[in-house]
Amino acid sequence: MLSESFIAATLSSAKTPTATLRDVGICVQEFQPSSQLRSTFKKSSTTPNSLAVSPSHIYCAQAEKAVVHVYSREKGSQEALIPFPERIRSIAVAGGKYGDVLVLGTEGGRLLLWETCTGRQVATTASHLQPVTSLVVDPTSNFILSGSADASVHVWSIPGILSFSNPTQATNRQPPNSPIRTFSNHRAAITSLAVGHSNGRNNIVVSTAKDNTAIVWDYHTARALRTYLLPFSATCIALDPVDRAGYVGYEDGSVQSIDFYRSNSTQNSLHDSSLQSTPAQVSTEDRWLPPSAESGAVRAISPSYDGATLLSAHDSGKVLSWNIARRKFTASVADYTHPVTNLTVLPATGLPNSSQELNRTSHTIVKPRHDGALSDPAHAPGAVPAAYTFQTHVIAPSRSRSRQPTQFSQALTHASFPTSMIEEGLAELAAFRQPGTETPRIASETSVASNGPVVDDGRVAELEAELETLKKKDVAHTKLRDSTTDEVVQLRSDLTHLQDYINELHEKQEAAQREKVQRQARKEERETKRREAWFAAEKKGRNGDKQMKKMEIDDGVLTSDSDDHSDD
Repeated sequence: MLSESFIAATLSSAKTPTATLRDVGICVQEFQPSSQLRSTFKKSSTTPNSLAVSPSHIYCAQAEKAVVHVYSREKGSQEALIPFPERIRSIAVAGGKYGDVLVLGTEGGRLLLWETCTGRQVATTASHLQPVTSLVVDPTSNFILSGSADASVHVWSIPGILSFSNPTQATNRQPPNSPIRTFSNHRAAITSLAVGHSNGRNNIVVSTAKDNTAIVWDYHTARALRTYLLPFSATCIALDPVDRAGYVGYEDGSVQSIDFYRSNSTQNSLHDSSLQSTPAQVSTEDRWLPPSAESGAVRAISPSYDGATLLSAHDSGKVLSWNIARRKFTASVADYTHPVTNLTVLPATGLPNSSQELNRTSHTIVKPRHDGALSDPAHAPGAVPAAYTFQTHVIAPSRSRSRQPTQFSQALTHASFPTSMIEEGLAELAAFRQPGTETPRIASETSVASNGPVVDDGRVAELEAELETLKKKDVAHTKLRDSTTDEVVQLRSDLTHLQDYINELHEKQEAAQREKVQRQARKEERETKRREAWFAAEKKGRNGDKQMKKMEIDDGVLTSDSDDHSDD
């Protein structure tokens, strides 16, 4: 059965906890199909953006402490308590579906990368002037985006930081492990970051700040795509599963949807250059209000697997559910009494899985140790240190309930063309003959067989009938392919003509608009001259109205017809 769950982390407060949640800091809660508490982890207190979840572990940076708690999801207990030289303000998991790299943002404005399967720890330069308050990793696990209270967002290269090669100052002007680009369009502290779900070059990231703005930008180029003016300062942001909208939470407990494609542009509104320089105002009335003012500020927000439900975590300790289609509050999913600061929706369980690939997981976390091998003068660039060992657990796929993979699934998941498909294609090419060349071949085989063992005439007739059927199918497929090609060519031609017609209409519309502006300018010029003539006549003691009528007669009927009737 399909079910969805989330992990919520809380911040210790002065409120008296209930007996069931005493000393509990992390809760694993199921919210679909029914709301029920699955498991809990104790002795944890986290601030916003301080929770990271991998397939095997949960990592929590403790509030006002320089330690990280590591919990095993399989064992359901705390596995390690890791101290660090400075306080950790934000964390994120990198390394694809295995989550082998933990990224930590420090109080001093730098990043720490910890390979949990090897124990290797690498530090970056302190490029942020203030603490790193928000961290996200792109879906390819190639880039880290870090936001800080200094109003800047840095983009880091994960392969560049974890590489064993140590570039010298002669070949690289920047110091090692520094950001590759910086986004500095905000004018106040960064409050939250959300990266898109695409693996392509056009993936986006949305950043919110205390300057009441949300900016959509391309982290591959650090180019701003669209700026949205929010009614208040957003505390958190999340993207829907297809990156068509963003959801922000506010201090008053309300949430709001930002539709990225709500515009009259004929192309992708995020990449329309005519819209990029104009900020879009988000209306205050479009907010989704909470059931009561006691809900408290929204500290974390996340959509469900199908994008139909939105979950929000509040200072009151409640987790609320919102209906995205109806844009309103639905129900209260949970109440943990403490302020809920982090919320992570887990992948849905119960979906059919036909993957035949080997999986791996990290059952034991290797405690971090600073990688001093790269700073050793004797270290050869690109060489792997001798003490570098990788620890993991490989799990074979379960074949009891899995089906035989189809040829399409093999070709789709294979790194290149599968060998079986290549061999099959070569065999088809080798067996291909021009029409009319198969009959002599069968005749020759029949004549050869007549000299040897007796061949069944019925079998030969069956083969010839099968051959004729295959020929008919081949002719039908050829006709279908040709007709499809003709249709595609015709559609492309029609599309080209339609585009030319649209361009012609746009040109005519622009010409008509220019003509209208010119007519309006000529009309205003005539009115100005008439007023000046009226004032001049009145100043000389003459009748100004007569002077204006005379000017109207002098202008003639031609001007009136060319301007006034053309407006109709």
